[in-house]
Amino acid sequence: MTKKSTVTGAKDIAKRFKYAVPGLVPAIAEAQKKALKPMLAMAKANAPIDDGDLRRSLAIKRLRSARERPQHAVGPRSDYVGKDGEKPVRIAHITEFGRAANADGHGEVQGTRWLTRAFQATAEQTIQIFTATVKPAFERKLAKLAARKAAK
Repeated sequence: MTKKSTVTGAKDIAKRFKYAVPGLVPAIAEAQKKALKPMLAMAKANAPIDDGDLRRSLAIKRLRSARERPQHAVGPRSDYVGKDGEKPVRIAHITEFGRAANADGHGEVQGTRWLTRAFQATAEQTIQIFTATVKPAFERKLAKLAARKAAK
């Protein structure tokens, strides 16, 4: 006679995971913001010196992303307006990558790769901070869920 194998507890695990994940989203978002702080500081230090508006507009921004998968990035804020009424977000890509000359040969701008250099210099540190921050937050949330289950 052949014995049938069965898996038990899968529905319970799925149910618990469903309740655990929404609670982990704030921990993930906070860990991302904390991990990006060194990159923001390096980007501000590397930003080209003009009148300082680009440097002042830099921030850690939440990207458009699904609620359960928050994503953050370092870049100029779109709502920042400089002293002269211009928005630095409109020129940030030009200072980063440069611009080709017009048809008449004028208007060429060399890019400085200031944000790329900030990313490359702090990438490893960012990953270390994120992992060191998110793991304890996960453990606290899972302990809270286990305590809640034990109280029932």
